[in-house]
Amino acid sequence: MNSFLRSTTALAGILIAGSAFAADLPRRAAPPPVFVPVPVFTWTGFYAGFNAG
Repeated sequence: MNSFLRSTTALAGILIAGSAFAADLPRRAAPPPVFVPVPVFTWTGFYAGFNAG
């Protein structure tokens, strides 16, 4: 029973330690460029409004 507990603990430690390095792997390809559509109308410029509530 003692050897089973040791081997299970060792296997769990190897699996946990192995997954900790997965975040440090380099990316395989560059991400695709972000598509930014040309706006049809923009809300820039003068605005005059009032609150009549």
